Amino acid sequence: MSYRDGEPVTEAENAATKESEAQPLLRGRKAVAYSIANLGYGAFYTLNNAILSLYLRRFTANAIVIGLLGSTHSFEGAVIQPLVGSASDRMRSKWGRRRPFILTAIPISSLFLLLTPLCAMLPHHVRLAALVVCIFLFTVTFNISQDPYNALMPDITPERQRGRVTGISMFIFLIGQVLLVMLPEKVGPFTVTTETKFSICALLMLATTLITCVLIKEPDHPHEVVQKTNHLQSIVVALRGLRTLRQARKALLVSFFSGLGVGAVFPFLTVFVKSITGCTDQVAEIAFLFLVATTALCVVPFGWLTDKIGPRAVLLIALTLIGSASLGGLWVQSIAQIKVVMILAGIGNAAQFAAAYPLLYLLVPPEETGFYTGLQSTALSIATPITSIVTGTLVNGGGYRRIFIVCSLCVAGAIYALAAVKLRHAPEEIADREQLLRLASESISETAG
Repeated sequence: MSYRDGEPVTEAENAATKESEAQPLLRGRKAVAYSIANLGYGAFYTLNNAILSLYLRRFTANAIVIGLLGSTHSFEGAVIQPLVGSASDRMRSKWGRRRPFILTAIPISSLFLLLTPLCAMLPHHVRLAALVVCIFLFTVTFNISQDPYNALMPDITPERQRGRVTGISMFIFLIGQVLLVMLPEKVGPFTVTTETKFSICALLMLATTLITCVLIKEPDHPHEVVQKTNHLQSIVVALRGLRTLRQARKALLVSFFSGLGVGAVFPFLTVFVKSITGCTDQVAEIAFLFLVATTALCVVPFGWLTDKIGPRAVLLIALTLIGSASLGGLWVQSIAQIKVVMILAGIGNAAQFAAAYPLLYLLVPPEETGFYTGLQSTALSIATPITSIVTGTLVNGGGYRRIFIVCSLCVAGAIYALAAVKLRHAPEEIADREQLLRLASESISETAG
């Protein structure tokens, strides 16, 4: 008997693997072409996680406000992301089913990124409100584009290659993060200010998204069962799938708890460094760079490891390392100590990037990857604002170091949920789910007739 992720592989899983192996491999140039868009997405994440929080301190000292606005997910995503994911599963157009969402949302997100620094010129009594509106809108539209982009990866990549392709994609994502932080203060006659970085991020997202959408041709839709239902009916059918896809449900819990933990730290990370050490904004951003650079160096090897030993095992390594780094954050005092903790967290972050989506895609039918990618974002959209409010309240009452207590507890919850995921049950659950999808489609068609 063969094993994967420490569990015996069933005949159904072997059959699913053989079907996946029949798919053509994604060649290196195509993997890079798909990943180019992540250069702009990476710049967006750094803007949100390392730069925006410091920028917002010019206008408010309230840690709850900074935490909520400095997060890449927010409450509205709990509703929007599954709708977008399901709509991308059903989309039929000459551009495919994922690219129309990417090409529509990214220009809007870029527009509001460009408008955000202009809010500082408004009268004092409306300035913060205008910033909130712009940040809300560029975050919402960014997430509308990102879930279909992530769901595009399993559409074009066979299962046995997804860890490596994810690793390449995340490496380019992290290069985007590094680029924005490493920009010098002077580029020729131009001064690179925080406001300039908003514009650079917006233009980079536009350019890289367009390149990916031009170079990547989407495959035909894998199944036609969802086409017979209207959008509301398909959402209801998809939600009912959580009853059958029990392992996917557990994986979503892992995303929820890990999202709670990471969301407790990331919006406050550069502010924490500055408050503990008294350093400048630039030094705080460079400390954050140690996390990003370590993640970039390790994500491709972890992608390869994901294909070799399975995403569940790699995700367990990730959560263990992130939890250890959180405990280290409770005692660090100097920039040197903070850099060591950042490196440890970066290794864990790389493993999580490489394994999280491949794990989910093992547990759901290919015709519903968009919906369940959206549900994973829903978990983050619920988790991130909750943890921002909780940690913001703790910070307001006792300092930034408390964010690591919240992170450690949440990561422990994620490890507990991950231990309950049994990959050997997934192929049978997916087969049952696909049968239910066909029956639901036939029933709706007969009713409509």
